[in-house]
Amino acid sequence: MASKLVTLKFSGDLARQGFQVTLEVGQENERPTLEMMGALPPNLPLLNGLQQWRQRYHGLKGTTRIQPKEIVYFGLIHQVGECRKAAQTLRIQLQRWLMTSSFQALDQQLREELNREDSIRILIRTDDLHLQQMPWHLWDLVDRYPYAEVGISALFSQRMPPPTHALRRAQLLETSNTVRVLAILGHSEGIDIEVDQQLLETLPDTEITYLIEPLREQVNDKLWSQPWDILFFAGHSTSQVSTAQSVDAPSAHLQKGRFYINPTDSLSIEALKYGFRQVIANGLQLAIFNSCEGLGLSHELKSLGLPHMILMREPVPDRVAQTFLRYFLTAYASGLSLYLAERQAREKLQGLEDTFPCASWLPVMVHASPELPPTWKQLKQPDEETQSLPSSLPSMVARVEAAAIAPPLTPHTSLRRIWAARGGLMATFLVSAVRWLGGMQPLELQGFDWVMRQRMRAPTAQRILMVEATETDINTYGYPLPDEILAKAIAKLELHHPRVIGLDIFRDQLRPDNNPLKQAFQHTKGLVALCSIGETDNPNKPGIAAPPDISEDQLGFSNTVVDPDGVVRRQLMFMQPALNTACATPFSLSTLVAFTYLEPDGIVPQNLEQQKLQLGKTIFTPIEENTGPYHNIDSWGFQIFLNYEPVENFAQRMTLSELLSDEVPLTNLDNKAVLIGVTAPVSNPTDYFLTPDGAGQWPQEKISGVRLHAYMVNHLLVTALEGRGSIRSLPGWATYVWIASWALIGSLLAWRQPRVGLWGLSLVVSIVGLYALCWGVFVVGVWVPLVPAVLSLVLSSLTAQSGLLLSRR
Repeated sequence: MASKLVTLKFSGDLARQGFQVTLEVGQENERPTLEMMGALPPNLPLLNGLQQWRQRYHGLKGTTRIQPKEIVYFGLIHQVGECRKAAQTLRIQLQRWLMTSSFQALDQQLREELNREDSIRILIRTDDLHLQQMPWHLWDLVDRYPYAEVGISALFSQRMPPPTHALRRAQLLETSNTVRVLAILGHSEGIDIEVDQQLLETLPDTEITYLIEPLREQVNDKLWSQPWDILFFAGHSTSQVSTAQSVDAPSAHLQKGRFYINPTDSLSIEALKYGFRQVIANGLQLAIFNSCEGLGLSHELKSLGLPHMILMREPVPDRVAQTFLRYFLTAYASGLSLYLAERQAREKLQGLEDTFPCASWLPVMVHASPELPPTWKQLKQPDEETQSLPSSLPSMVARVEAAAIAPPLTPHTSLRRIWAARGGLMATFLVSAVRWLGGMQPLELQGFDWVMRQRMRAPTAQRILMVEATETDINTYGYPLPDEILAKAIAKLELHHPRVIGLDIFRDQLRPDNNPLKQAFQHTKGLVALCSIGETDNPNKPGIAAPPDISEDQLGFSNTVVDPDGVVRRQLMFMQPALNTACATPFSLSTLVAFTYLEPDGIVPQNLEQQKLQLGKTIFTPIEENTGPYHNIDSWGFQIFLNYEPVENFAQRMTLSELLSDEVPLTNLDNKAVLIGVTAPVSNPTDYFLTPDGAGQWPQEKISGVRLHAYMVNHLLVTALEGRGSIRSLPGWATYVWIASWALIGSLLAWRQPRVGLWGLSLVVSIVGLYALCWGVFVVGVWVPLVPAVLSLVLSSLTAQSGLLLSRR
């Protein structure tokens, strides 16, 4: 039986923009062999169906393991019927949504990759609470494959390192073939958790420690006392949601869940964060919360790195919780995988649904990382190091014996080593010296552009609308564009309530006082105007003043950082303006537009140590004078690397005439940032810029200022909201280690390949591999120097090989 891991990543929300879906399929613990992109549209009926079912289900509260003060029992037959009817409606709506044409290509390809005999883990990775609450087992694909089960994980996760704590190792040497369980039996009003204790006692090869209605201090002490394999909790618990679950809420995020440890005390995971962090570091593999509404608890435990959790997503009747535990423990301890044991126990709950509607919907698995969950046997013998030590001894002995009987080094072998070492040292010194003096900057910038052009373009939500004044518009309305025309355009946009409007057009004078554009600046919420900060050492660039009587928080500067070869690779976010300047704002237009857009989402910039800045999910490190490919640049202000995306991926575009004549209908601007600017060639030629993409074309193609601002706004929004798109570089010392490493590889190629033909082929393969590595790490947001590494690799290998050829003569 093959073990397959199916990962579906959902980026977006259910109510408004829908989801970009990434499918990955592969063998467990191996890289995916299939990657595809798809989409699912927004679906308000499905969201309403989920909310209707949850409302009907919560109306059935009886003897459940939820907060005792909230227990209300109705027990009316018609309420059970309403719950079942809502459940059937939700089932149909979910299956119809998953049959959407934009998702069908993924669904069909997925089914072609799987066999009915495969053991299949389906991991739903999303940060959207509505998707986490969805009954994914109703997907007909899960029913079609009998050894498949669904788990929930965060959209962004990482593989967890194995536990290495000294206490863990010492304890494993003392006891083996035993599963250590910490069982917390909490507040039990209205429920019978003694049944849970009796079920735990039936587990084979276990060492169970009980805490019965403990105090907080007792729980904390046990978490710190020793390593545990499983944490079990039975009792009452609750979860809360930060935003109201309504159609108007595009997404929801969990607040802290609470579990009730005794009649008077309840705890959040945060209240024992350090204890949970320690027990996870000591090797805790699984937490089972046999209590109500566990998603809030799982949200916090995921952030601490707990690998695997089993919990109940909604209020759970006492009998259902006990029955599930009995079925699950029996299956898991008998040798089934964690996933299949959970599926078997969940499906067996269907026998209770005459009395307890939707009982089989309640259990859910949650994961902090995609690692394969351990089996019961692996929990008993978790330390792979002690298991593999005896089998590794023969190979170690064989290597020692081989070294003992190996012939001594010949003079030729010694000579090859000497030339290999010389080649590596010479290449490292020469390339590093030239780079330190700045001689590599032009080539490195070209390499940066090359990798930027070749990278994969990830799907991006369209959050920007560009209103462009084309040459046709200029011929129609005149140049510069009249104030009345701009005011009319702003008024039309304001009717559709965009989050922010950025006007990438200078207006340092507005006369008379009743000027409609001046009134628009004063009364339009979220309107950002433009000015230019002058250069003190350049009298030909005195700057351009802001519109009169405009507040500083509505003003962004247009100044842009251009590299010596004319390409814009850096984004200037903010700087301290000079005193008495006519453009008194610290923020660029793109930065202020992005900040204004993000403010309704509760995302505001936060200053961190070492002059870093956190914006949403991303931390920005400012570019310094010798960062990455740069050498002794002017790093004034707060500059970051600018990551370009194709404008058609993230922006809608329309002309000024189309806006004013209503040729193109405006929709969904409540989640858009609007930029207005001139793209006609009659505008200022200094307002056109060269990008890495444009620099790679012949003839070179420049873009307008408003389009450049769109790139910058999108860059900030993607990094803040999606946590991707930022570009970082290696620290200085790591860069030179990188160069030296490739010099070593080049010299080793010459040493290990005495035949010139094989050496040349190996060198070409190494260069291709180096480029692939640089491209791969750039995709995830890290720039490493390509050109110096290639030069170091080739130079060291040529030097070593040339020296060897000369020495043979």
